[in-house]
Amino acid sequence: MINFFKKNIFLVIIFVFFSIIFIFSRFTYNVTNSLRKGIYFKKFFPEYKKNNLVLFELDKKYLKYLENFPNKNKLKKIYLIKRIVGVCGDKIENRNGGIFINGEKKGEIFKIKGLNENKNIKKEESYVLRKDEFFVMGDTSTSFDSRYFGVLKKKDFKFEMKLLIDEKTLEKIIKYFWN
Repeated sequence: MINFFKKNIFLVIIFVFFSIIFIFSRFTYNVTNSLRKGIYFKKFFPEYKKNNLVLFELDKKYLKYLENFPNKNKLKKIYLIKRIVGVCGDKIENRNGGIFINGEKKGEIFKIKGLNENKNIKKEESYVLRKDEFFVMGDTSTSFDSRYFGVLKKKDFKFEMKLLIDEKTLEKIIKYFWN
C-alpha cells in the first residue's frame, strides 16, 4: 500500500512539474556533455557576465559538426548552453592550437573535418572582444563552442541559464520514488 501511495505521489509530482514546464517554458534539459546534464532554469533578469551560462541558437551551418546530438536532423532549431569565458576587453589568443584568454590557457582547438582542417590552426592569432561580444565555451575539452563558431554578440543570447538540478540528483530522486 505504501509503495502504491509513493508511486502515485511521484506521478502527481511529475505531472505538476511538467505542467509548469510547458506552461511557463522556463526550464530546459541539457542533453550534451559540454556542461553538466540536467534541468536548467531560464533566468528572468539576465546578466551576461563572465562564468554565467547562456542559451543561444546555433547557426544551422554548424549542425553537421555536432557529434552525438540527439535528433539534430529532426529539429528545426538547435539551442546550446555554454559558459561565458570572455567579455568586452578580454584578449582571445590562438597560440599553437591552444586557446588563451588574457594569457590563461582555456583549452585546445581540435581539427574538425570540413570546418578547420584546411586552416593552419597553429597560426598565432589574437582578438580583443568589443562591447556586447562574448566568447563562450563548454566545460569539457571536446565542447563545440566559440573555438569553432566564433564570437557571439549579446543579441545572439536567448536567456541566461542556471542549473536547477543535475542528472545524477534527478536519477536519485526518481529511484527513491520508483523503488
